Amino acid sequence: MKNQLRLRYHLTFAFALIALVPILVMGVIQVTQLVGVMRETEKSQELRTGQLADAVETYVYQHKNAVETLAASLSARSGHDTASLVHVLRAVRENWHGFVNLYVADKRGITVAFYPETNSIGQSLIGENFSDRDYFKKVSTEQKTTISSVFLGRSGTYKPLITIAVPIFNEQRQFDGYVLGALDLTQVEMLVTKYDYGSDTYPVVLDQTGRAVYHPDTVIRSGMHDLHSEPVYRVAYAEPVGSGIYYSSMNKQSEFVTYKTIPELGWVVSISRPVQEINNLFFNLIQSTIVIVIVTLLVTFGLGALLAKRLNQTIHLLVDYTQRLAEGNFDVSYEEMTNRRVPLELGLLARHFSIMGEQIEENRQALLELNADLERRIEARTLSLSRKNNELEIVNTLITPIVPSQGINHILNKSLEQAGQLLNQKVKLYLRPDSGSATIGIVGDWREPETWEKSRMQGVSSFLIPLRSGSKSFGYLAVEFAQEGELSLYDQQFLHVLANSITIVLENEILLRGVQHRHATLNAVLESMSDAVVLVDIQKRVVYANRCMSEMFGIPQEEVAGMKESELFSRIGVNFTNMDYAELIRKENVVVVCREMRENGKERYLQLAAFQVSGEDRVFGRGYVWRDITKEHEVDRLKNDLISLASHEFKTPITSIKGSIETLLRSDAKWDEEFKQELLEGVHEDIRRIQELVNDWLDISKIDAGAMGIQREPIRVAKIVEKAVGRLRTAQHSETQLDADIREDLPAVFADKLRIEQVLVNLFTNAIRYNDQLPRIRISADADEEFVHIRVEDNGIGIHAEHLDKIFDRFYRVDVSATRRTGGTGLGLAICKGIMEAHGGMITVQSKTGEGSAFTVSLPIYKVNDGDKDAETEDYDRG
Repeated sequence: MKNQLRLRYHLTFAFALIALVPILVMGVIQVTQLVGVMRETEKSQELRTGQLADAVETYVYQHKNAVETLAASLSARSGHDTASLVHVLRAVRENWHGFVNLYVADKRGITVAFYPETNSIGQSLIGENFSDRDYFKKVSTEQKTTISSVFLGRSGTYKPLITIAVPIFNEQRQFDGYVLGALDLTQVEMLVTKYDYGSDTYPVVLDQTGRAVYHPDTVIRSGMHDLHSEPVYRVAYAEPVGSGIYYSSMNKQSEFVTYKTIPELGWVVSISRPVQEINNLFFNLIQSTIVIVIVTLLVTFGLGALLAKRLNQTIHLLVDYTQRLAEGNFDVSYEEMTNRRVPLELGLLARHFSIMGEQIEENRQALLELNADLERRIEARTLSLSRKNNELEIVNTLITPIVPSQGINHILNKSLEQAGQLLNQKVKLYLRPDSGSATIGIVGDWREPETWEKSRMQGVSSFLIPLRSGSKSFGYLAVEFAQEGELSLYDQQFLHVLANSITIVLENEILLRGVQHRHATLNAVLESMSDAVVLVDIQKRVVYANRCMSEMFGIPQEEVAGMKESELFSRIGVNFTNMDYAELIRKENVVVVCREMRENGKERYLQLAAFQVSGEDRVFGRGYVWRDITKEHEVDRLKNDLISLASHEFKTPITSIKGSIETLLRSDAKWDEEFKQELLEGVHEDIRRIQELVNDWLDISKIDAGAMGIQREPIRVAKIVEKAVGRLRTAQHSETQLDADIREDLPAVFADKLRIEQVLVNLFTNAIRYNDQLPRIRISADADEEFVHIRVEDNGIGIHAEHLDKIFDRFYRVDVSATRRTGGTGLGLAICKGIMEAHGGMITVQSKTGEGSAFTVSLPIYKVNDGDKDAETEDYDRG
């Protein structure tokens, strides 16, 4: 309280602040206006500079136009005599008084007419040679109007002059002389000085060389000083228009200068004003404004102090009166305030304070009684709220989402335990075995409700509340207590709420587990499918795509989710030839087959089924299922190939056999024995060919069924190659050149000798069949740690690179025309591959078109166990 100021001082300061605001606003406005005036002055100076420049430019250009007009008239006429030229010059001089003199000179620079005709001493100026003058050299060279820089006139006049020289051209537009007018610049001085620039403000006009056309300092003007070195003019000659503060070395002061350049003349017109004059004006106005503000504040502060003192006395009386009321002294009368000449309002305020004090005393007593009653009610209400809070805590335990770390068993047991503590009784939960509680992990004791009658007969009372949802019963909630009627109605209501909450929790948990199980089952089924499945909602966005979808089209699952349906089809339909997205979405259910050309050149066939997903009288979206039917398509193609092959390969030998038999059976002809033998040999060969076809089909069927039996034994590679070569020569291929280079030290292989011979003979046969020249076959072999590699090279037609990964497929033939000519089923290499895979080996190929092919057969090495001998190998060698 000691550091607080009295109301008197607060009021004084308040009055001062109230007065200070408008004073400061007025000061700011005045300063703003002052700044505006200064800016207007600067703009006025810039405007005056522009007007001055325009006046100077107009003066010079009027005289320039007069000389150019004269030159144009002389160029248009020929044959000028001196008298006529002088007459013309006199007319121009009389109309334009700014010219000191005018003359006409020929192309050599010699005057042919001059006005005035004589100089100050009476000498004629006609015939003067001005070829040494700079303006003659410039006008004769550039052949255009030339305006000289400022110079002082002769004959003691020392007037500043400029010359305007204009070329004269003959009829062939060739330079034929010039007209020159010497312009008196004293008229410029009259133009410049007729304006009122204010005190200490002066104009300057400089020509293109920096000499003063006009300067208030006559010494500078008559001395032809070069003012290029002045900072302002260095800037002015570079910028057409501008203003700024620059230091004047001639006046030894900083000046505010506005300037403008006359572009075609190159002259600079400027107006300069001392900065000190501007600053003095500004500071004087600021000082006067500050003095006014300070005086006004002092007067306001004094008046505020007087008013505050009077008001403060009145308030002190009111404070003393209210303080006695606050101390409980209601004997003091408010009439004492009115007897001391206080304002009417303060007297009324004192009266109201007196009435209010009496009412406050009455209300204080009433409040004390009310406070005691409220304390009693709050205590009772606190006990009730505490009970409600415990009940809510139990119910909240039930309805809180079940976390995996706790489980529903833990939640139920905790709720029952809290309810028992609240009721101070035993609360138990009994669930029916057929209620579905076992499916969510709750297995409890079950007791039929009828058994509680026996307990009641033994002096134990119980209160049972069924757990029921609709027609479904989950069990009941039981409370045991020692005496009948111990549970209050309020407790029974709470148990009913608890039972209903438990029922809701159980039902929700059973439903949730069922939905989760169905969802997991459905998700497992979809993810395990070998078909790609995509579901799209009604907003045309993908909501589900299984793993097969991502693998089939190479799009990550997280990238597919949320993708637009059109974007999905645009990405996967790039390589499909017949996937029409617009046609798919037009129909509710449609099935199409799409063909895709893959990067490796292989074709893939997909069956796309599009269907509408709907249920419960609403549409959820669309579904798409892609099934890879490439194998089915290949099977269909193989079936067609098989039919075509059978119709071709069987038809030829059967037709030949039929023809031979019909020939032999003819009764009207007799055939000699040699002809019959030839026909029978042909029939035998055709039957052998049919038998080979049947054997090939049986072999490929065994390979497909995984039932090809092989009799593996240790075999020498050199011997098996020798037997295969022998079988080829027996088959009347003696013209084929065979070159076998098999080392004897190669390890034995563990294989079926007949099947390996079959593989090698097939390779030899293909080398002969697909050859357009004398067949040459080279057989070599080498070994590594696990396999012996037999290499069969030929000089045949070769295999194109695009067929190399397909030649081991069934019914695949590289050169169809050659196959038809030489025969073949297209199963030979497929059988070779199956035989090698059955041995745990492999067969590979390398080929170039026109250079031949090289097949490599890799067989596993036979590893002799301890104590074993390769007796079988020796028997095969002897055989």
